[in-house]
Amino acid sequence: MLTRGGRRARSTGRASANPRQRLLHGWDWEDAAVELEALAPGSRVLVSAGAGEVVAALAAAGHEVTAIGANLEQLEYARRRVAGGPFEPGAAERLLDLGRGMVRAASPAWGRRRVHQFLLEQDPIRAAEHWKARLDNRTLASILRTVLGPAGAITALVQRDFATSIPAHFDDAVRGRVARALRKHPPATNPWAWRLLAGEDLPGHELAAVDPAAVRWSAEPLLEHLERAPEGAYDAVSLSNVSDGADERWVRDLRKAAVRAIVPGGAVIARSFATTMDDEAAKRARRDRAMLWGSIVVHRVGAQSAE
Repeated sequence: MLTRGGRRARSTGRASANPRQRLLHGWDWEDAAVELEALAPGSRVLVSAGAGEVVAALAAAGHEVTAIGANLEQLEYARRRVAGGPFEPGAAERLLDLGRGMVRAASPAWGRRRVHQFLLEQDPIRAAEHWKARLDNRTLASILRTVLGPAGAITALVQRDFATSIPAHFDDAVRGRVARALRKHPPATNPWAWRLLAGEDLPGHELAAVDPAAVRWSAEPLLEHLERAPEGAYDAVSLSNVSDGADERWVRDLRKAAVRAIVPGGAVIARSFATTMDDEAAKRARRDRAMLWGSIVVHRVGAQSAE
Protein backbone atom coordinates (compact mmCIF):
# COMPACT_ATOMS: atom_id res chain seq x y z
CA MET A 1 0.00 0.00 0.00
CA LEU A 2 1.26 3.45 -0.90
CA THR A 3 0.62 6.37 1.43
CA ARG A 4 -0.02 9.82 0.10
CA GLY A 5 1.56 12.98 1.43
CA GLY A 6 3.39 16.12 0.52
CA ARG A 7 4.56 19.53 1.58
CA ARG A 8 2.10 21.46 -0.56
CA ALA A 9 -1.48 21.56 0.72
CA ARG A 10 -2.99 21.56 -2.76
CA SER A 11 -5.94 19.42 -1.78
CA THR A 12 -8.11 18.78 1.23
CA GLY A 13 -8.07 15.90 3.66
CA ARG A 14 -5.48 13.19 4.11
CA ALA A 15 -4.15 13.45 0.57
CA SER A 16 -2.29 16.59 1.57
CA ALA A 17 -1.26 15.53 5.05
CA ASN A 18 2.29 14.62 5.94
CA PRO A 19 2.63 10.82 6.05
CA ARG A 20 3.00 9.22 9.44
CA GLN A 21 6.68 8.42 9.99
CA ARG A 22 6.22 4.92 11.33
CA LEU A 23 6.22 1.39 10.01
CA LEU A 24 2.77 0.91 8.54
CA HIS A 25 3.04 -2.59 7.09
CA GLY A 26 5.66 -5.28 7.36
CA TRP A 27 4.21 -7.37 4.54
CA ASP A 28 3.08 -6.19 1.14
CA TRP A 29 -0.59 -6.89 0.53
CA GLU A 30 -0.25 -6.68 -3.27
CA ASP A 31 0.40 -9.72 -5.42
CA ALA A 32 3.31 -8.81 -7.70
CA ALA A 33 2.04 -11.34 -10.25
CA VAL A 34 -0.23 -8.54 -11.52
CA GLU A 35 2.71 -6.28 -12.32
CA LEU A 36 4.83 -9.12 -13.71
CA GLU A 37 2.05 -10.04 -16.14
CA ALA A 38 1.50 -6.45 -17.28
CA LEU A 39 5.12 -5.33 -17.78
CA ALA A 40 7.25 -5.77 -20.87
CA PRO A 41 10.73 -7.23 -20.23
CA GLY A 42 13.21 -4.76 -18.76
CA SER A 43 10.61 -2.10 -17.97
CA ARG A 44 11.41 1.09 -16.08
CA VAL A 45 8.80 0.97 -13.34
CA LEU A 46 7.90 3.25 -10.43
CA VAL A 47 6.39 1.34 -7.52
CA SER A 48 5.61 1.86 -3.86
CA ALA A 49 8.53 0.84 -1.68
CA GLY A 50 5.98 -0.71 0.68
CA ALA A 51 7.48 -3.65 2.53
CA GLY A 52 9.97 -4.31 -0.26
CA GLU A 53 8.32 -7.48 -1.55
CA VAL A 54 6.90 -6.11 -4.83
CA VAL A 55 10.14 -4.17 -5.31
CA ALA A 56 12.20 -7.34 -4.92
CA ALA A 57 9.96 -9.38 -7.23
CA LEU A 58 10.14 -6.80 -10.03
CA ALA A 59 13.88 -6.22 -9.70
CA ALA A 60 14.56 -9.96 -9.65
CA ALA A 61 12.57 -10.27 -12.88
CA GLY A 62 14.95 -7.83 -14.58
CA HIS A 63 12.96 -4.62 -14.38
CA GLU A 64 14.57 -1.25 -13.63
CA VAL A 65 12.79 -0.35 -10.39
CA THR A 66 12.35 2.98 -8.66
CA ALA A 67 10.89 2.44 -5.18
CA ILE A 68 9.14 5.49 -3.77
CA GLY A 69 7.88 6.43 -0.32
CA ALA A 70 7.44 9.67 1.63
CA ASN A 71 7.38 7.69 4.89
CA LEU A 72 11.10 7.39 5.65
CA GLU A 73 10.60 4.67 8.26
CA GLN A 74 8.71 2.53 5.74
CA LEU A 75 11.22 3.27 2.99
CA GLU A 76 14.18 2.20 5.11
CA TYR A 77 12.36 -0.95 6.17
CA ALA A 78 11.75 -1.85 2.51
CA ARG A 79 15.45 -1.34 1.81
CA ARG A 80 16.34 -3.64 4.72
CA ARG A 81 13.91 -6.30 3.54
CA VAL A 82 15.26 -6.24 -0.02
CA ALA A 83 18.73 -6.70 1.48
CA GLY A 84 17.54 -9.84 3.28
CA GLY A 85 16.39 -8.31 6.57
CA PRO A 86 13.76 -9.97 8.77
CA PHE A 87 10.03 -9.29 8.80
CA GLU A 88 8.88 -6.66 11.31
CA PRO A 89 5.17 -6.18 12.09
CA GLY A 90 3.70 -2.80 11.22
CA ALA A 91 0.42 -1.06 12.00
CA ALA A 92 -1.48 -3.17 9.43
CA GLU A 93 -0.33 -6.43 10.97
CA ARG A 94 -1.19 -5.23 14.47
CA LEU A 95 -4.69 -4.28 13.30
CA LEU A 96 -5.18 -7.71 11.80
CA ASP A 97 -3.87 -9.34 14.98
CA LEU A 98 -6.49 -7.40 16.93
CA GLY A 99 -9.29 -8.60 14.68
CA ARG A 100 -8.13 -12.22 14.64
CA GLY A 101 -7.80 -12.22 18.42
CA MET A 102 -11.42 -11.12 18.79
CA VAL A 103 -12.65 -13.84 16.43
CA ARG A 104 -10.45 -16.51 18.03
CA ALA A 105 -11.72 -15.67 21.51
CA ALA A 106 -15.35 -16.01 20.41
CA SER A 107 -15.23 -18.96 18.01
CA PRO A 108 -13.57 -22.37 18.62
CA ALA A 109 -13.41 -22.91 14.85
CA TRP A 110 -10.81 -20.14 14.72
CA GLY A 111 -8.43 -21.73 17.24
CA ARG A 112 -4.80 -21.60 16.17
CA ARG A 113 -4.43 -25.35 15.70
CA ARG A 114 -7.57 -25.61 13.57
CA VAL A 115 -6.61 -22.64 11.40
CA HIS A 116 -3.14 -24.12 10.86
CA GLN A 117 -4.68 -27.41 9.79
CA PHE A 118 -6.92 -25.55 7.35
CA LEU A 119 -4.00 -23.63 5.89
CA LEU A 120 -2.22 -26.88 5.02
CA GLU A 121 -5.04 -27.79 2.62
CA GLN A 122 -3.77 -28.25 -0.93
CA ASP A 123 -7.10 -28.72 -2.67
CA PRO A 124 -8.85 -25.43 -3.46
CA ILE A 125 -12.33 -26.95 -3.58
CA ARG A 126 -11.99 -28.56 -0.15
CA ALA A 127 -10.51 -25.31 1.20
CA ALA A 128 -13.46 -23.28 -0.11
CA GLU A 129 -15.92 -25.78 1.37
CA HIS A 130 -14.14 -25.69 4.75
CA TRP A 131 -14.21 -21.89 4.73
CA LYS A 132 -17.94 -21.80 3.99
CA ALA A 133 -18.90 -24.52 6.47
CA ARG A 134 -16.72 -23.62 9.45
CA LEU A 135 -14.67 -20.44 9.33
CA ASP A 136 -17.10 -18.05 7.62
CA ASN A 137 -19.49 -18.32 10.54
CA ARG A 138 -21.85 -15.97 12.35
CA THR A 139 -19.17 -14.97 14.83
CA LEU A 140 -16.82 -13.82 12.06
CA ALA A 141 -19.61 -11.96 10.28
CA SER A 142 -20.70 -10.18 13.47
CA ILE A 143 -17.21 -9.12 14.51
CA LEU A 144 -16.25 -7.93 11.04
CA ARG A 145 -19.44 -5.91 10.83
CA THR A 146 -18.60 -4.29 14.17
CA VAL A 147 -14.93 -3.46 13.55
CA LEU A 148 -15.21 -2.58 9.84
CA GLY A 149 -18.40 -0.55 10.03
CA PRO A 150 -18.37 3.27 9.74
CA ALA A 151 -17.81 3.66 13.49
CA GLY A 152 -15.63 0.57 13.88
CA ALA A 153 -12.29 0.62 15.67
CA ILE A 154 -10.35 -0.83 12.74
CA THR A 155 -12.01 1.57 10.29
CA ALA A 156 -10.90 4.54 12.42
CA LEU A 157 -7.34 3.25 12.71
CA VAL A 158 -7.07 2.56 8.97
CA GLN A 159 -8.26 6.06 8.14
CA ARG A 160 -5.82 7.57 10.64
CA ASP A 161 -2.73 5.60 9.70
CA PHE A 162 -3.21 4.87 6.00
CA ALA A 163 -5.22 7.83 4.67
CA THR A 164 -7.49 5.19 3.13
CA SER A 165 -11.25 4.91 3.34
CA ILE A 166 -13.03 1.63 4.06
CA PRO A 167 -15.83 1.06 1.51
CA ALA A 168 -19.37 0.41 2.64
CA HIS A 169 -20.11 -3.26 3.33
CA PHE A 170 -16.40 -4.08 3.28
CA ASP A 171 -17.02 -6.75 5.91
CA ASP A 172 -19.15 -8.78 3.52
CA ALA A 173 -16.77 -8.05 0.65
CA VAL A 174 -13.76 -9.41 2.55
CA ARG A 175 -15.54 -12.65 3.37
CA GLY A 176 -16.52 -13.09 -0.27
CA ARG A 177 -13.03 -12.27 -1.54
CA VAL A 178 -11.45 -14.82 0.77
CA ALA A 179 -13.90 -17.43 -0.51
CA ARG A 180 -13.19 -16.68 -4.17
CA ALA A 181 -9.42 -16.73 -3.61
CA LEU A 182 -9.60 -20.10 -1.88
CA ARG A 183 -11.44 -21.56 -4.89
CA LYS A 184 -8.52 -20.59 -7.13
CA HIS A 185 -5.47 -20.69 -4.84
CA PRO A 186 -5.14 -23.41 -2.18
CA PRO A 187 -4.02 -21.97 1.17
CA ALA A 188 -1.08 -24.38 1.40
CA THR A 189 0.73 -22.37 -1.29
CA ASN A 190 -0.76 -18.89 -0.79
CA PRO A 191 1.33 -16.54 1.42
CA TRP A 192 -1.56 -14.07 1.76
CA ALA A 193 -3.90 -16.73 3.13
CA TRP A 194 -1.41 -17.45 5.92
CA ARG A 195 -0.90 -13.76 6.61
CA LEU A 196 -4.56 -12.82 6.65
CA LEU A 197 -5.97 -15.82 8.52
CA ALA A 198 -3.09 -16.75 10.85
CA GLY A 199 -0.86 -13.69 11.05
CA GLU A 200 2.10 -15.80 9.95
CA ASP A 201 4.10 -16.18 6.79
CA LEU A 202 3.84 -19.28 4.64
CA PRO A 203 6.54 -21.69 5.87
CA GLY A 204 9.57 -21.45 3.61
CA HIS A 205 8.34 -18.32 1.83
CA GLU A 206 11.21 -15.92 1.09
CA LEU A 207 11.70 -12.70 -0.85
CA ALA A 208 13.50 -12.83 -4.17
CA ALA A 209 17.25 -12.25 -3.73
CA VAL A 210 18.08 -8.74 -4.94
CA ASP A 211 20.95 -6.33 -4.39
CA PRO A 212 19.27 -3.22 -2.90
CA ALA A 213 21.84 -1.10 -4.76
CA ALA A 214 20.15 -2.25 -7.99
CA VAL A 215 17.00 -0.36 -6.93
CA ARG A 216 16.62 3.41 -7.04
CA TRP A 217 15.14 4.61 -3.73
CA SER A 218 13.13 7.84 -3.80
CA ALA A 219 12.16 9.48 -0.50
CA GLU A 220 9.44 11.86 -1.66
CA PRO A 221 5.68 12.11 -2.21
CA LEU A 222 4.34 10.28 -5.25
CA LEU A 223 2.63 13.24 -6.94
CA GLU A 224 5.63 15.56 -6.59
CA HIS A 225 7.93 12.87 -7.97
CA LEU A 226 5.75 12.29 -11.02
CA GLU A 227 5.34 15.99 -11.71
CA ARG A 228 9.13 16.46 -11.70
CA ALA A 229 9.87 13.34 -13.72
CA PRO A 230 10.87 13.87 -17.38
CA GLU A 231 8.21 13.06 -19.94
CA GLY A 232 8.32 9.35 -20.72
CA ALA A 233 10.62 8.60 -17.77
CA TYR A 234 8.81 5.32 -16.99
CA ASP A 235 7.33 2.38 -18.83
CA ALA A 236 4.90 1.74 -15.97
CA VAL A 237 3.74 3.11 -12.64
CA SER A 238 2.11 0.95 -9.96
CA LEU A 239 -0.11 3.14 -7.76
CA SER A 240 -1.37 0.51 -5.30
CA ASN A 241 -4.64 1.81 -3.76
CA VAL A 242 -3.45 5.38 -3.31
CA SER A 243 -6.69 6.82 -4.72
CA ASP A 244 -8.94 5.16 -2.10
CA GLY A 245 -10.37 8.01 -0.05
CA ALA A 246 -8.25 10.64 -1.79
CA ASP A 247 -9.38 14.12 -2.75
CA GLU A 248 -10.73 14.18 -6.32
CA ARG A 249 -8.50 17.05 -7.38
CA TRP A 250 -5.43 15.24 -6.06
CA VAL A 251 -6.42 12.11 -7.98
CA ARG A 252 -6.84 14.14 -11.20
CA ASP A 253 -3.43 15.72 -10.73
CA LEU A 254 -1.90 12.32 -10.04
CA ARG A 255 -3.47 10.75 -13.13
CA LYS A 256 -2.32 13.64 -15.32
CA ALA A 257 1.24 13.47 -13.95
CA ALA A 258 1.41 9.69 -14.31
CA VAL A 259 0.23 9.74 -17.92
CA ARG A 260 2.84 12.36 -18.79
CA ALA A 261 5.63 10.44 -17.07
CA ILE A 262 4.84 7.15 -18.85
CA VAL A 263 5.72 6.31 -22.45
CA PRO A 264 2.83 5.69 -24.88
CA GLY A 265 1.65 2.14 -24.44
CA GLY A 266 3.03 1.98 -20.91
CA ALA A 267 0.90 0.86 -17.98
CA VAL A 268 -0.70 2.55 -14.98
CA ILE A 269 -1.61 -0.14 -12.45
CA ALA A 270 -4.04 0.79 -9.69
CA ARG A 271 -5.80 -1.23 -7.01
CA SER A 272 -8.84 -0.39 -4.92
CA PHE A 273 -10.68 -1.94 -1.99
CA ALA A 274 -13.95 -0.86 -3.60
CA THR A 275 -15.94 -3.00 -6.01
CA THR A 276 -16.10 -1.97 -9.64
CA MET A 277 -18.32 -2.16 -12.73
CA ASP A 278 -15.21 -2.63 -14.89
CA ASP A 279 -15.33 -6.31 -15.87
CA GLU A 280 -11.61 -6.63 -16.60
CA ALA A 281 -10.61 -4.89 -13.38
CA ALA A 282 -12.95 -7.17 -11.43
CA LYS A 283 -11.64 -10.31 -13.17
CA ARG A 284 -8.05 -9.31 -12.39
CA ALA A 285 -8.98 -8.79 -8.73
CA ARG A 286 -10.58 -12.25 -8.64
CA ARG A 287 -7.35 -13.81 -9.92
CA ASP A 288 -5.24 -11.98 -7.34
CA ARG A 289 -3.90 -14.12 -4.47
CA ALA A 290 -3.86 -11.27 -1.94
CA MET A 291 -7.59 -11.69 -1.23
CA LEU A 292 -8.43 -8.05 -0.40
CA TRP A 293 -8.90 -6.13 -3.62
CA GLY A 294 -12.15 -5.33 -5.38
CA SER A 295 -10.57 -3.74 -8.44
CA ILE A 296 -7.21 -3.91 -10.18
CA VAL A 297 -6.97 -1.65 -13.22
CA VAL A 298 -4.21 -1.83 -15.82
CA HIS A 299 -4.54 1.24 -18.03
CA ARG A 300 -2.40 1.59 -21.14
CA VAL A 301 -1.35 5.19 -21.76
CA GLY A 302 -2.73 6.28 -25.11
CA ALA A 303 -5.34 3.52 -25.11
CA GLN A 304 -9.03 4.36 -24.88
CA SER A 305 -9.78 1.76 -22.22
CA ALA A 306 -8.05 -0.23 -19.51
CA GLU A 307 -6.95 -3.80 -20.08
